[in-house]
Amino acid sequence: MLERLALPAHPDHRRGHHPVTDEEIEETKDGDSPLLSSDQIGRSGLERSYDRYLRGRAGLTRYAVDNLGRVVGRMESEPPRPGSHLVTSIDARVQAVAEKELSEAMKAARKEWDRNTRRNYEADAGAVVVLEARTGRVVAMASNPAYDPNAWVGGISAEDYAELTGKKSNHPLLNRAIQGLSAPGSIFKVVSTTAAVNAGHSFEGPYDCSSSYTIGGRTFTNFESEDHGPISLGRALEVSCDTVYYRLAHEEWKKDGGLRPHDEARDWFHRTAHDFGLGRPTGIDLPDEAAGRVPDRKWKQRYWEANKDAWCEYGRKDGSYAERVAHENCREGNLLRAGDAVNYSIGQGDTLVTPLQMAVVYAAIANGGTLHTPTVGKAIVSPDGRKVREIRPKAHGRLPMTEATREAVDEALAGVVTRGSADWRFRGWPQERIPLHAKTSTAEVHGKQTTSWFAAYTEDYAVVMTISQGGTGSGASAPAVRNIYSALYGVSPDGTIDPRKALLPTPHKALPTIGPDGSITAPPTAATPGRKD
Repeated sequence: MLERLALPAHPDHRRGHHPVTDEEIEETKDGDSPLLSSDQIGRSGLERSYDRYLRGRAGLTRYAVDNLGRVVGRMESEPPRPGSHLVTSIDARVQAVAEKELSEAMKAARKEWDRNTRRNYEADAGAVVVLEARTGRVVAMASNPAYDPNAWVGGISAEDYAELTGKKSNHPLLNRAIQGLSAPGSIFKVVSTTAAVNAGHSFEGPYDCSSSYTIGGRTFTNFESEDHGPISLGRALEVSCDTVYYRLAHEEWKKDGGLRPHDEARDWFHRTAHDFGLGRPTGIDLPDEAAGRVPDRKWKQRYWEANKDAWCEYGRKDGSYAERVAHENCREGNLLRAGDAVNYSIGQGDTLVTPLQMAVVYAAIANGGTLHTPTVGKAIVSPDGRKVREIRPKAHGRLPMTEATREAVDEALAGVVTRGSADWRFRGWPQERIPLHAKTSTAEVHGKQTTSWFAAYTEDYAVVMTISQGGTGSGASAPAVRNIYSALYGVSPDGTIDPRKALLPTPHKALPTIGPDGSITAPPTAATPGRKD
């Protein structure tokens, strides 16, 4: 069946139901569905978000007793009320593909040699999100390492809990799709491109894509020191040129007053990230979503105030790298330096995002600019199937770009696949029939191997994958994302399309049919890709 009813097993059915507490019983005693001591309620995932719909109400019979406690009569009874069905937008088949492709990509990355650290990539964690581009509905969401949710059924043993939460576990209980935070690297450049245009810079340029850029004696290099000469912002996206963004960010930093910003500072690069919805939760219908971080001047000041004493105590001018950094932060850690500005422009430094946040961004570019609040729940259906309450898509903003800028970015992201940094991974893709747009990213993390990111979209779906310590975006994540799209549309390795193999060529709009007896009939599957032949 295409859409799971009630609770999908993974990744959102995280820890099952748990007995109620005395406080919860007290809180609900005067409500429509009072809790009893024998009840269980959702503590996490979808079960927590939709508990009031899923739980139902226990039956209750009252008896009259005499002063010895003997039953002398039946007074009244209330029949039990079953809980409602929750229809989700998760497609079980696409979910299985996403989980498999993420796992296989991580295994493949571990076989690759990292020339920087002189060992194989660890590829220790990852996540992937598949969204409907026009609605924000979640089609699949996977997190790795994972675990068997059945371990929680009936109560988890101390041994199993220790295995899931110990230091060597690598935190499998963490849903990295919505809670895993890391620097986005170059997939963030759609934000910086928009910021540059909004600040008054021409999309066409030209801008110098030199092999390096120097600020105050410190040299910031382009990836692999490539020099592409004078190029447009579109071409900078295609080849992922860092130095173009370094120059633009440095110029805007100086315009705003540098270390001592003036009152009229526009702060285009940070403002635009906030307007893209970054630095705050997307609002998905799952609990405990991480907010991420946009490291603007206000954040720098708050962070400095919170850590200054520790930095000053630990820092040494002539100590180790960490001690030298602490010493510098002690003295002026509240200042937004030029190096902070240029690192930020390519999604590095203190910037943190989740895979879901970036999926929402790329879905918005695909759909014309609408930022949707992602949802897993699609409808609440009464136990007899007669009442349906659809959970309709909601928009929480618009991308801060004109339609002309969006179209230019859209064309450049298509170029990433056909002539840019991901071209070698998408040769043979039927681009004319299924236009694919993408961005690669290889994010650097101090003390660790690089993080692989790949963000992509078609007119139907946005897919974002990340692999911690997995290498490059095109090397580790891109092949897996291509395989997910191939499964969705029925695309073979040679680029031919077989409609019979397409899992979900267009997002499903219909809901399952639920009979009065609780029987479920899945909606029909679209038979052919919704492409222009």
